[in-house]
Amino acid sequence: MRRTWRAAAVLAMLVCAAVLASPAVPSGAASTSMVWGATIRNTAAQTQLQAVQSFQTKVGRTLRATRDFLNWDSPFPTAYELGLQAQGTTIVLSVATRTHNGTRVPWASIAAAKPGSALYVQMQSWANRIIAFGAPIWVTMQHEPEAASKVSLGSQADYIAAWRNWVSVFRAQGATNARFMFITTAFGYLVKPTDRRYAPAFYPGDDVVDGIAVDAYNWFNCPRHANVPWQSLQQLISGQLSFSLAHPNQELWVTEFGSIEDPANPTRRAQWIADAQALFQTAPYSRYRGIMYFDLKQACDWRVETSAPALTAFATMGQDLYYSG
Repeated sequence: MRRTWRAAAVLAMLVCAAVLASPAVPSGAASTSMVWGATIRNTAAQTQLQAVQSFQTKVGRTLRATRDFLNWDSPFPTAYELGLQAQGTTIVLSVATRTHNGTRVPWASIAAAKPGSALYVQMQSWANRIIAFGAPIWVTMQHEPEAASKVSLGSQADYIAAWRNWVSVFRAQGATNARFMFITTAFGYLVKPTDRRYAPAFYPGDDVVDGIAVDAYNWFNCPRHANVPWQSLQQLISGQLSFSLAHPNQELWVTEFGSIEDPANPTRRAQWIADAQALFQTAPYSRYRGIMYFDLKQACDWRVETSAPALTAFATMGQDLYYSG
């Protein structure tokens, strides 16, 4: 772990040097603006759409993108997705290769699915429902495939073959409103190539990927992450940025980002968000087209509402014209 953090720190320093040497991109430039959004979880007293609308009231604007986590056998679209469509929010859809009851759908089986088979018909169903949805949508088959929880689903080669078959079905059905987002953890770009979590080993290929995205978190002494240092978003996504240099035609996104509080410094998280706001307006980061805060409480509490300075910082980011995409 210590060696990994050292490697991450060195890589971040190199990227930082590039940033300092580069001119700023003018704030508000329409040709380079980013999509700004968040992922929200509802409480028992509200629907998912009500939760999104409540959060929008807090930050003073409509979310232009949000994650939608569904299972292999989930219904789509529901009233939630249709409500997002009506308010102009782009959906970044993650279809897990597991069913509602926890049954796994092995990647090798998806890769081998032929026309007429049950899995092939299910993929056709996803493509046809997305076509009927009508609005542009980002789609990923199983986000964060490198995570430890996905080991039982198959190997890197299995994932790549499954992804390619998934995309081929969508294209055969004519799902032209779907674009394909490859989503991993940001950490997966900072481990050694021999580590199973090494994200590039899961990359399906430029011909079947439209966007390269990461989920990036400042864990700083979060439960089960003791002694993890405070890290800026710039440090966290440095590996993704380096990887992207060999893939210049793909959009870059941060599909989840978040930081916990520093108990010793009540404004440190707000500054972390403000630094992220400024970061993407510098030339090395001009390919980033979207960013979404992960406003959930899990093992760590990422919610910006828990801190007035953090909520203000995120709302300020949303009012920046650069994030009007």
